Amino acid sequence: MKNEVDATSRNRDSMQDDACLSEFRRPLFDTIIEWLHLPKGTKGLDAGCGIGFYTKILAGSVGVEGDVTGIDLSRECIAHAKENQAPNVRFEIGNLNSLRFKDNTFDWIWSADSLWPGPKELGCPAEDPATIIKEFHRTLKPGGMVAILFFSSYKFLPGYPLLEARLNTTSGATAPFIQGMKPMHHVMNAKHWLDESGFKDISAKTFLSDVNAPLDDNTRNALSIFFQMLWGESAGQVSEEDRNLFKRLRDPSSDDNILTNQHYCGFFTYTVFKGVK
Repeated sequence: MKNEVDATSRNRDSMQDDACLSEFRRPLFDTIIEWLHLPKGTKGLDAGCGIGFYTKILAGSVGVEGDVTGIDLSRECIAHAKENQAPNVRFEIGNLNSLRFKDNTFDWIWSADSLWPGPKELGCPAEDPATIIKEFHRTLKPGGMVAILFFSSYKFLPGYPLLEARLNTTSGATAPFIQGMKPMHHVMNAKHWLDESGFKDISAKTFLSDVNAPLDDNTRNALSIFFQMLWGESAGQVSEEDRNLFKRLRDPSSDDNILTNQHYCGFFTYTVFKGVK
């Protein structure tokens, strides 16, 4: 019984984190969606939709005459996504490696932070993205567009560049890329993936979002989540001095807490890889 309660609590916390990070990224993603110029009335797929936060925004961009399907492997995410579901949105459990849709189904496909290649034990759909990209190509209509987004860079510790540089050499900051993986499987080589799968008019564009004080509660929470995701497991991979400094910078009760700095300034970027069938 205790394991079931713990699992429920973890799932609830995970959903809350996803919602927090989605809201944090929303201004940047709104800019990206506007840049894509998704035509009204088109049919799209949100591949790896998570809790469906952006699926609903994408549906709004194509209008009520459009149609968007969100798929994810997580039953919990899909159940959450179906809450307050819009009429022109559908959510279903789906595997990116083997899409159930017929050939030439979608006008466009959007996939944000879902195609990170790497070991399955790290939550990655595959170490080689080729099968997934080919499935995208198959299910797109001729002339259809794919847009693949990845979190690509950041500066979150203003004033501590050496500490941030050392933390960024740890396994959490470089995951899911691990020693021995092929360089072409790194996300910044996604143009290669698209080219190998037959896409044309391939391009990449990086979008930046500033993070400036005063920080609202959601922004502080989102940055705290990023600190944990990127560097939370770094304890045994940096010096004791670095560990103690990082602990003080992220400790809400510490006078050194970086998120209470009235002059806090950071940034993060997402890179969009786009191709046309």
